[in-house]
Formats: sequence, C-alpha cells, structure tokens
Amino acid sequence: MTSTLLDAPSLFDEIGEAGTLDELIVSVWEALRADREVACPVCAEKMSPEYGVHVRAIGGRCSGCSSTVR
Repeated sequence: MTSTLLDAPSLFDEIGEAGTLDELIVSVWEALRADREVACPVCAEKMSPEYGVHVRAIGGRCSGCSSTVR
C-alpha cells in the first residue's frame, strides 16, 4: 500500500502523546534558540545549536543523521 499526501497527517493533527508535529518542532526550535541541546525529531540523537555571525543560535544540526532545523 502506498501513501499519498492526502493520507499524511497535517502539522496540526495529534501524533499520540507528543501532541502535534507543529508543537514538536516549536519546542525543538525554542530549545535551540535558548542554547540547549535537544533530541532530534527525526532520529532522537543529540541536536546541538548552530550559530551564525551573531550570539543567538540560528538553528541546529543533529549529530546522528545530520538533519537541520533553521
């Protein structure tokens, strides 16, 4: 059986006890912006803040799967 975009949940559909995908990504983003490491939403490995030319983090990169949040 194949899945189509019509079958995929939206950002605002509940995904179990974790809440919505939107809430998950917002919590990851807020932690990275606060200079904290978090669990990667893709593989659960350590995601660390990344910095540009300013003091505040501009996103994060996972040490396991190299996913980024920007």
